[in-house]
Amino acid sequence: MQSTSQTKTDRRIYELQQALKTGKILLGEVITKEQQNDKWYAVVKWKGLRLYCDEAELGLQEQVKNKADALLGALIEFVVVAQQHGKFYISRVKAMEKRRKIWQEKVKEGDIIEGRITGVTPRNAFVEVLGYEFALPAEEMLWNYTNDLRRHFKIADRVKAKVISKDPPKISVKETLSNPWDTPPTVSVGQVVAAPVDAIAPFGFLVRLDDGKQCLCPPYSNAREIPTIGTKVVVQIQKIDLEKKRIFGTIQRILR
Repeated sequence: MQSTSQTKTDRRIYELQQALKTGKILLGEVITKEQQNDKWYAVVKWKGLRLYCDEAELGLQEQVKNKADALLGALIEFVVVAQQHGKFYISRVKAMEKRRKIWQEKVKEGDIIEGRITGVTPRNAFVEVLGYEFALPAEEMLWNYTNDLRRHFKIADRVKAKVISKDPPKISVKETLSNPWDTPPTVSVGQVVAAPVDAIAPFGFLVRLDDGKQCLCPPYSNAREIPTIGTKVVVQIQKIDLEKKRIFGTIQRILR
């Protein structure tokens, strides 16, 4: 009599064998890499099983070195392409090709569609949408300035994206988010407010106001106390430029 664990394994193997026949797209996590016969494979975990994707089938650009490492921790879509010696081999490239057909046949400019974060650096995020992988700068991910996108997004996050152009494919994540400047500022020149530091840039501190807008402040003059992200400070509003959508202020002191 088969054990419960053996029965579950058999069901998963049967599901993979059926996916091999039908071309069904599945979803798994890249957990490590493994060398087989002088070739490197990304090891993808799917329902507890280890599947293998040739690095050439990951769909990354040629200039990306250590392709499996680049996707480590990411959730990727794949199709099963072979079963050999008890192992299943998969392809992300073929799954992306299937998704791109949907893009070509159904997607229109202006559509809001769902994507997945496959990688994130301080200033760029990699977003997979219907078989296309977009490298988006921070300016297309958020309306406000950030010095590190990793504070806002992580690998495997699902995000909404607006189709800016169908051909060539182009998307924007920030266009699906509320723009803080769609409403007038709630502060006025001379007003003193308490607000947290939202980002730190080479040109100063950006403080997040209650209405979601950022106020740019020059470097704080008290060298003994330097605000960090999240630090609450007292700011006096010095200038509001409605045309350029900018608010300027000065940090008066740090709140403890």
